[in-house]
Amino acid sequence: MRTLAAIALLGTSLVATACARNGGTSDDPDSPAAAVDSEQSTQAEGNVVMASVDGADQTATPDLAGTTAQLTVAGVVAQISANVAARWMPTGCATVSSSGAKIAIKYADCTGPRGLVHVTGELDLVVSISAANEVVVQASATGFDVDSAVLDIDATATYVSGASADTLTVSSNGTGVGPLGTDIDHNGNYTVSWDPTSQCGSIDGTWSTDFTDPSASAERSNAVDVSRCATGCPTGTITHHFLLGATLTLTFDGTAVATWTTSAGDSGTFALACQ
Repeated sequence: MRTLAAIALLGTSLVATACARNGGTSDDPDSPAAAVDSEQSTQAEGNVVMASVDGADQTATPDLAGTTAQLTVAGVVAQISANVAARWMPTGCATVSSSGAKIAIKYADCTGPRGLVHVTGELDLVVSISAANEVVVQASATGFDVDSAVLDIDATATYVSGASADTLTVSSNGTGVGPLGTDIDHNGNYTVSWDPTSQCGSIDGTWSTDFTDPSASAERSNAVDVSRCATGCPTGTITHHFLLGATLTLTFDGTAVATWTTSAGDSGTFALACQ
């Protein structure tokens, strides 16, 4: 059995401190570290956009017939802007400006919801309302520093609040450097959900990732379905597809010990920083 060094779970995202597959590191695009780097970078993107738009549909009020009134761009922009100051610490670290449908939020080493820490940079949002009366934002950023990843964000996200969880469905075509230093371009779709009552969240989606290094560039795909509550260990899987079709699967079963396996029969265990 091969070994994999510890992966720590912070907030709703995974951060690998070190790992090995055939002696590989995050520089190896088919290592567990590279797969986790892709997941971590994508989840950081989704979490920061979700933290911005969560509750933005509260400007819609029932009409006399008891149905939900049509959202307006102006109302959503005002709600997103009003939520910024209350969600980020220390006080004043996040500032917001808006013009029409456009919002610019500037962060200076902020800590916020969903385990987000050390958030620095400018996130630009363009708000629209879908035909289904849902909040849609076009999110963009360059060199955005969040949870030890540095991201260039290019994403379209649809926000829906529900009785049991709020969801953000994202179509992303971003680039970045993951927490472990892997250069990543990702292109695909995923959904971030969050239950404010239970403090449980998840990411579920599939995206292709173009890992690059000084000598080669090749596209792999990742299927991610990972959940975690604030007081527990994660459940779910990350399945990384190698260039020639083999797979690496990271499995989380709600305990502090997770496993990884490959389609070639290799396997290992590692400890999680959770309780």
